[in-house]
Amino acid sequence: MPQEYQLPDRVYKHPFEMIMAAYERRFPTCAMIPSFLGSETISEHRSKDGAIHVIERRCKIDVDVSYFLKKMCGADYVYFIQKNSLNMRNRTLNIVATNETFSSRVKIREECSYKPHPDNPEWTIFTQKAMLNIINFFGIEGQVEKIGIKAYHKNIKKGKEIIMYYLNELHEEGVTFIPRWTAPLKDTHDTSDSDSDDSFASADEENLPDQVSPESAGYNLDSDYITSHLGDLSPLEECSIIQLAKRLKQTFEKTPDEQVLLRFLRARNFDIERAREMLLKTMAWRKQYKIDVHLDIWSPPHVISKYLPGAWHRSDKDGRPVYILRLGHLDVKGMLRAVGEEALLRHALYICEEGIQKTKATPKISSWTLLIDLEGLNLRHLWAPARMAMRRFTEVMEQNYPETLGVVLIVQAPRLFPLAWTLVKSFINENTRRKCLVYSGNDYLEDDGIHSYIHHEDIPDFLGGPCQCDIECNGLVPKEDYTRSREDILEKEAGLQSLYKNETLRKGEVHEVLVEADVEGVITWDFDCVLGEVQFSVSLRTFSQAHCNSSLAAMAQMAGITTPSPTQSPTDHYTDEIVEDSTVTVYQEGDSVQGSYYVSRPGSYVLTWSHVTSTASASNAAFTGGKTPTQKCNFLYSIEVIEPKDYAGSLSSLTSSFSNLSSSGSTWNSSSVASWNSMVSR
Repeated sequence: MPQEYQLPDRVYKHPFEMIMAAYERRFPTCAMIPSFLGSETISEHRSKDGAIHVIERRCKIDVDVSYFLKKMCGADYVYFIQKNSLNMRNRTLNIVATNETFSSRVKIREECSYKPHPDNPEWTIFTQKAMLNIINFFGIEGQVEKIGIKAYHKNIKKGKEIIMYYLNELHEEGVTFIPRWTAPLKDTHDTSDSDSDDSFASADEENLPDQVSPESAGYNLDSDYITSHLGDLSPLEECSIIQLAKRLKQTFEKTPDEQVLLRFLRARNFDIERAREMLLKTMAWRKQYKIDVHLDIWSPPHVISKYLPGAWHRSDKDGRPVYILRLGHLDVKGMLRAVGEEALLRHALYICEEGIQKTKATPKISSWTLLIDLEGLNLRHLWAPARMAMRRFTEVMEQNYPETLGVVLIVQAPRLFPLAWTLVKSFINENTRRKCLVYSGNDYLEDDGIHSYIHHEDIPDFLGGPCQCDIECNGLVPKEDYTRSREDILEKEAGLQSLYKNETLRKGEVHEVLVEADVEGVITWDFDCVLGEVQFSVSLRTFSQAHCNSSLAAMAQMAGITTPSPTQSPTDHYTDEIVEDSTVTVYQEGDSVQGSYYVSRPGSYVLTWSHVTSTASASNAAFTGGKTPTQKCNFLYSIEVIEPKDYAGSLSSLTSSFSNLSSSGSTWNSSSVASWNSMVSR
């Protein structure tokens, strides 16, 4: 399939005539292009008045490939035919180059032009495009395409350097101005020769395909703009931006700017078609949800304004705006029950739109830095509905705001963090995970900590820096602000319905869940007491040897027959031992419990819920004349077991991200997690 490459316009702030004088010095050889071994003139024509000059050259190129590949193809060099058509009257130079070597197997065509800049006739603009079509090349078409693209891009960047080099050479020789071409006086009375030359030039130019430049496609982009606004890009990246913009303009009158195009191309590894598909979906999504006016119409609810501890805070050392989220102080459960997932998503989109506006204010900046403070992180943050909401938020951000995160600095990570990371890493894009830098304890204060990314004077005061940061941490969301029950949250999420189980127990009844766990695995649980009191415990169950039929065993022994060990069954005898550092605990109606247990011994673990009305509750009700304690309890629960291999994978992925940050990567291991963690909130 033919591949087309459209390069950005190159602007020379010099007159066309000076550029032409510099250009001609490239021939017959050019020391600045080692692979260009020389050229010979095949044909040449000049008009009598000197306005038209058409020259055809055969150029010899040394391609940087292995000796073996050259011998296999039967060619040490590659030859190109280059045809230049210069019209000094119109001040244009059109160049067409095609390959002579392997022309039956590979079609290469490059089209370039020099002409006055449309906005300033004293400047010169250079446009360039190429086409590559590999028909059949000894079964190594893919490798040949890569070689061709590499060689092409290697020489593109040198083009402007070469012209500027010869311009400086002309200046050193005292040539700083070349007058425009003017017709000889005799041509004012006799134009027959000129007319015939014009006809020759016109016929020659008619044979050239249309020069498809960004201007003719309604799109203008030059290399100076790219350098000043988007940074230093490779020729392939520059070409991809232009190709994507042109394809979008075929369908849409208004298209995203180059900064957006670059982000989507990076997200799809500069695959133009995949980037286009991704961008089209985002454009439809933005239109459907009116994202373009979101900054103007969104007003966060009171609960978000007061209890969301996050804000923009200056810029990092690379000029990227910094957003700080004190996640450890966020009451994620209370926030979800007060305003709901949709409002939180809307506010997250608002923050992203703010970030994009901030990046547009600084040239070459297209992303921002996210600083997450985990001081105070606990099991409440691992509530399953909160994780499900985070999954949705992450998917929306990665699909519609790709490559907007430059770096994610995670500071004051507690011992619980490896467990938290294991639970959330599965729905975070691998590219985003590579941008996460984690600092445990006070490691972020070391020389290779966040000082590597943020100026000392901009480090917030709550992280030991001198800069006052006005981010309020107002604690838990009051229950009176809740507008959604636990049941509402579960009913609206099909994934949560399958994750949670509903259990009702009457007085004296027990519900057990048996879990097989390997050493260094982690058992996590999350349950809500909907009705009545619930007693909960975690035990290690040890089975005794199965009972065998004594007479049959005796007969087998007498006969010298070896019998296999009996398998365990539900009727086997066992003993339950409460796991270390834990107790049997009674939870009240309305309690929400999240907990985890680090497995120090492999075996069978039992999570037990029972309904036992406490004596204190009964006597309390009798004394106060209150309602008699309910004869049943109801609770919703969810259990997850993290296998050692998954947990170790989490730790290794964290360790791999510790580049030039803290030593915690080498000291963080599974033993860093407390054997028993449990938290109750009411």
